[in-house]
Amino acid sequence: MNLALFSEGLRMFRRNLRVKCHGFERYSGSDEEICRKIIEDCWNKEKVYFQTSAGMNSNYPEFYARDFGMCVEPLIRLGYRTQCEDTVVYAMEQYALHQKITVMITPKGLPINFPDTYSPDSVAYFFRILRITQSKKLIVRNRAFLNAEIIKFEKNVINPQKGIVAKKHFSGMRDYVIVKESCYDMIMACILCDEIEKINRMMRTTTLHNPLKKYALKKNLITYYWNGSYFKNNPTDDTLTGHCNIFPYALGIINDKKMIKKSLRAITNADLDKPFPLRYERTQTTSKFIWQEIFVSGWERDTLWTFLAMPYIEVLSKVDKKRARQELKKYRGLIEEHRGFIEVYDAGGKPYRSLFFSTETRMLWACMYLDLKKRLDLKK
Repeated sequence: MNLALFSEGLRMFRRNLRVKCHGFERYSGSDEEICRKIIEDCWNKEKVYFQTSAGMNSNYPEFYARDFGMCVEPLIRLGYRTQCEDTVVYAMEQYALHQKITVMITPKGLPINFPDTYSPDSVAYFFRILRITQSKKLIVRNRAFLNAEIIKFEKNVINPQKGIVAKKHFSGMRDYVIVKESCYDMIMACILCDEIEKINRMMRTTTLHNPLKKYALKKNLITYYWNGSYFKNNPTDDTLTGHCNIFPYALGIINDKKMIKKSLRAITNADLDKPFPLRYERTQTTSKFIWQEIFVSGWERDTLWTFLAMPYIEVLSKVDKKRARQELKKYRGLIEEHRGFIEVYDAGGKPYRSLFFSTETRMLWACMYLDLKKRLDLKK
């Protein structure tokens, strides 16, 4: 048994008991005041990094590469550049010390994956973080480590014969689901390839090697995963999932508005955005799950995820700003109702609970809401 993962689970179970006894944590103030307070409470002053949720007794008092990778740009736009730069330094120190980039870094400074398998998106997002924070000195100082991680990514993730991701189960955003040759992992391979090129342009020299260029990843993403109406789960599975039809556009891999509209139409037709965005899938899933799902029944089936909703609304704004504002208004109402930024809602739109787990209410993801509200000029 992985003792670090056991410790993580035990902390979440203890919080679950507190929530069942005392209720969810609640903030006072307007939607903006609530979100700002959450962001400030996510700042770990002692170890100098942004936690994924607020406080040491929360569900995620640690660095998550994926989550921070999604939040870093909004945080910088909201005025937290110095804290973001400090967070990258903290994460790099732990990753370089242990010679691996992983899903999370525990409160004790140990990099681990959940589930305990390689995580392509953590690697891709960490390179994205380095580029967005313009961490030039950090990149130069850790050049050998970063190049070794790129080689490790290629070896672990890429099928060199097909030029797509290998037929393996990796740790990813939908981390309780077992998908091989996953579209999401393919998206992450495209992102890593892009980020390496962007970093080299930023550095004005070939600081990092990019063996991924030879695989025509973006072309193969469409060839193997696009069925004419939406991105499917993997090359042989036509299942429609919310995240696979948001992140190619949210992360700038594909900017074709016709494809964006088709993906959004498929999401709407499947009711993945109702009563508010966004679900991974509907109840009638054929997906296979890791055994740990027994502790969080239905966790990644037809639940509603706020960190999927924010990039969904951003993508929607590219083709329909009026509707994007309407969807964001729904979240303003949810923030004001629950006095926090909820991690995940159950299928009926209530904060998620299971026998062993209660959803977090103080997620760093609140920064994405504030950033979108400003950029979409959301009025009362």
